[in-house]
Amino acid sequence: MKETPDISIVVLNYNTSDLLEGALQSIVATAGDLRVDVTVIDNASTDGGFAQVSDVIKADPRFSFVPRDTNIGWAAINCMLERKGRYILTLDPDAVLHPGALQTLLAFMDRMPTAGAATAKLLNSDGSPQLYYRRIMTPKMAFFTTLFGRIIDKYAFGLREYKRYRYDDLNLDLMTEVEQPAWPCLIWRREALGEYIVDKEIPFYFVDVDMSKRVYERGYKIYLVPQATITHLKSASFGRTGDSWRRREYDRSILVYLRKHYPHASLVLFPALYLDRILRAVVRTVIGREPLH
Repeated sequence: MKETPDISIVVLNYNTSDLLEGALQSIVATAGDLRVDVTVIDNASTDGGFAQVSDVIKADPRFSFVPRDTNIGWAAINCMLERKGRYILTLDPDAVLHPGALQTLLAFMDRMPTAGAATAKLLNSDGSPQLYYRRIMTPKMAFFTTLFGRIIDKYAFGLREYKRYRYDDLNLDLMTEVEQPAWPCLIWRREALGEYIVDKEIPFYFVDVDMSKRVYERGYKIYLVPQATITHLKSASFGRTGDSWRRREYDRSILVYLRKHYPHASLVLFPALYLDRILRAVVRTVIGREPLH
């Protein structure tokens, strides 16, 4: 009988095909004796997709390659619920696992039953840390992300809410709870995910926010495990999409997220967020850049 994999890994690629080989090679180099299966999905890339993946990787029986004709964002990884690994690990195509990362994350999840997910510590290519940790978005925090809210927070509270939301006092060298973790390398407990992984209504932005919120709603917590490290090239795939598309999709996604999790508060917030988008567009036109992003 075939043994159950320890981890089912998914790598979702969109126009980062030049980086994909590095991520896959890091899985091979660091998996060791772990039982893993790896699903690599290409979301209709226009840069060659799997053409740049080596024949050695393609021949590895642990790897499956799934080309898609359309880009449906992170919703493409919902197929991972059909995989058999005890845990599911999402790895960005612009991420490189360091030795021991998979083993450390697996051991942590096995000994911490309250953990619904855990994230590795993210490093830049020069070894400096990336600060990609947030608290879960609430209606209060959504207001403080608007221009009006940021101004009030700055002059009335000394940016207290902004700093709290961004975990400005987070010690990256200690294992600690982080409500909304960095996405590029996350291990998930199946029971914490429920019937789906990614909400099809918000497949691009707020995927991590929605998943984190759902993990907490199911009674689990999320942790940073700094002993597991990866190198991450910041937002490579989103960096290759247009600014106007990103703004539109972000605006749409935050409204969907708030309506889903905070339906009553969202009725009050929607006009404020709409006015904020108009004001930001005006300011952006005047100063030529995104204000207080």
